[in-house]
Amino acid sequence: MSFTIRREDVPHFSRHIISKGYTLFAPVKGEFRHFFRKIDEDQVEDVSLDFVRTTMPPLKSLLIPPRETLLRVKDGKVEETLPDATSRTAILGVHPCDVNAMNLLERVYMDRPKDPYFEARRKSLLVIALNCKTADEYCFCTSFGTGPSLEEGFDLLLTDLGDRFLLEIGSRKGAELASDFYMPRATSTDILEKDDAIRRVKGMIRRHVNTAGLQRIMTGALYNPIWNELAGMCTGCGACNMVCPTCFCFNMMDEPELDSGSVARTRTWDGCLLWEYAEVALGGNFRRDLAARIRQFVNHKMNYWLNQYGSLGCVGCGRCVEQCPAGIDITRVVARLRGEIP
Repeated sequence: MSFTIRREDVPHFSRHIISKGYTLFAPVKGEFRHFFRKIDEDQVEDVSLDFVRTTMPPLKSLLIPPRETLLRVKDGKVEETLPDATSRTAILGVHPCDVNAMNLLERVYMDRPKDPYFEARRKSLLVIALNCKTADEYCFCTSFGTGPSLEEGFDLLLTDLGDRFLLEIGSRKGAELASDFYMPRATSTDILEKDDAIRRVKGMIRRHVNTAGLQRIMTGALYNPIWNELAGMCTGCGACNMVCPTCFCFNMMDEPELDSGSVARTRTWDGCLLWEYAEVALGGNFRRDLAARIRQFVNHKMNYWLNQYGSLGCVGCGRCVEQCPAGIDITRVVARLRGEIP
């Protein structure tokens, strides 16, 4: 079932979401670029759906916060700090690559044993996705079929048609939200305009990864000199890990809280490009060399994920390429390993 919503009615729709008891997160335009933030009723006019990507992955940031307290121990008693099971969160304007990244993270965190923190947040989350209106030089989602449009995995889906948005329903939860907000039914013309818009965006995407036989090629290149060459460029900052919507590694720390006399166990994002990631007791480090860490990052996305979860671990969002201070481009790394470029 499909409807249309006028562009000027997006603030009213945002207010409608909040009125249904949802905590709303949506993109707003910052000084330099868009970012997702919590939207209150008096901020619905700030919602801006005209963007290519945000620096940080919005769904990963919501479902796996960069830092969270898992439990506290005081006087020998353990108190878990699970998310509120009755809370409801909605996120508006998420692009297809990020929705597909969330679907990949579900394979990680919802596998046995399930992560109760991720599970609670995912169950309370309503996803209002937004098909891409444009693309830039960093996008390569078409290589993995993760964009620029969605066919499933959403509760509601918006497509920008200029003066209006096409709104498609993907779940019962989405239908319930849309049921009492007046919108005219979509016509065949609206559907055709959507198809034309998606084809136009696909035509903008020039960056590409050839995935044919990729696992075999990557496995055969574990000792390729390219890793040492890249190590001479890489700063080891871990930016690629932090902005990647499918990187799921974390570190655990027990920290005393002197004011309360308790100890808090916290989980924080971690990444394989960081020197401390593979460090063990007495200073041992399985990936002391930067070349080994770069090889791990690229292979995890383009190789190891297949054995772990049955698909490649990249969605082609372009964040790692855009944010790398050394200009390392994962698509060019793969192309070189395939012999497609020198």
